[in-house]
Amino acid sequence: MSANGSAAPAMPRVLVLSRNYPSPAIELLGLWVRQIVQGSTAICEPLVVSPVPWSPPLPVLPEYYARFRRVPRRRMDDRVEILQPRFLVGPGASLSRFEPAAYHTAVRRPIARLRERFPFDIVHAHFTWPDGVVAARIAERYGVPLVITEQAPWRPWLDTAERPRREAVQAARRAAAHIAISTSVRDTINHFTGDAGNVHVIPDAVDGSAFVLPDNGTPRKDDALLFVGVIRHVKGVDVLLRALKLLHDRGRKASLSLIGEGHYKSYRRDQAALYDLVDELSLGEHVHFLGKQPLGELVRAMQESTLLILPSRAESLGMVLVESLACGTPVVATRCGGPEDIVTDAVGRLVDPDDPEALADGIASVLERRASFEPAALREYALTRFGVDAVTSRLQDVYAQVLAG
Repeated sequence: MSANGSAAPAMPRVLVLSRNYPSPAIELLGLWVRQIVQGSTAICEPLVVSPVPWSPPLPVLPEYYARFRRVPRRRMDDRVEILQPRFLVGPGASLSRFEPAAYHTAVRRPIARLRERFPFDIVHAHFTWPDGVVAARIAERYGVPLVITEQAPWRPWLDTAERPRREAVQAARRAAAHIAISTSVRDTINHFTGDAGNVHVIPDAVDGSAFVLPDNGTPRKDDALLFVGVIRHVKGVDVLLRALKLLHDRGRKASLSLIGEGHYKSYRRDQAALYDLVDELSLGEHVHFLGKQPLGELVRAMQESTLLILPSRAESLGMVLVESLACGTPVVATRCGGPEDIVTDAVGRLVDPDDPEALADGIASVLERRASFEPAALREYALTRFGVDAVTSRLQDVYAQVLAG
């Protein structure tokens, strides 16, 4: 009850549509979406519909498809209900042009049944294509406002993908609010839609209760470099290895640990090529591929490292940088999109992408002034701008605006 005795207003019910959401099949898929959804439980009642590829009941099927059989059609993720209907996809991108139609066919009836017990006030899609395209149809059918959060830049892929570009632009213009997770993502949207006036920049959120400062008994290792992320070409790990070689040639024998792995075949090929590069550069004793690690070990690695490096060729935002800062560890990243919204000279260094020499110089400069980075100040910077409370407060404002019409 409010102070005057009237009933407090109910929180809005939000139907979240996102193919990218962690599941027993791919645990790392859509972690940022999950963080937003979990954080939003303070301001709304979310329910997630996240379709997964249909895995036919064949006796012999590649694990890539067979793993989706392990995904239950309904489950609870903490306090959030997750529905995961099946939809038809082809090998690779063979049926990608039909994905919105297959997606809509898969979710239409479950959402119709859901509507009877969960009369949602907002449809919130993560990614404009195909999720936002489908969400626009759902929102129109039930007469509720549409919100889309775009987690990825629209360029260069929409430059040549005519049909997805047309569908994405239509969905974007129908949205009551279109959220971009970084300035660079917003700019790629505006390139195609013009300044529609409905685009907001709201970053993804860091869980400050998980990514924390080390206690006094956790010493940092000397010249210990850390990379965290999916091992794939766009992440620029090959550039980082070449930069490490340059540092060694200059007499700085830094070590590098890499946490993460590729969950697609093409990513695993990229990782195999990196093993060969390590041998070619004679860095075997100084480079450690640790694979996927549980959250506690990931946080410990951030706490113990001297700095974290994100050498990407392209990045929508780069939340691993924020996680590192929340652990009190400075960062080095490339000017590749999202990191420009995060990294300042007060928390680390930005360098040009695809340039081993520049990356080596950036790493060396941060190592040389490591004493100037106060862990508590780095954490405060991260939480003030990217903490769950800060991000969900901005999301709450957007929900209030779209509900007000």
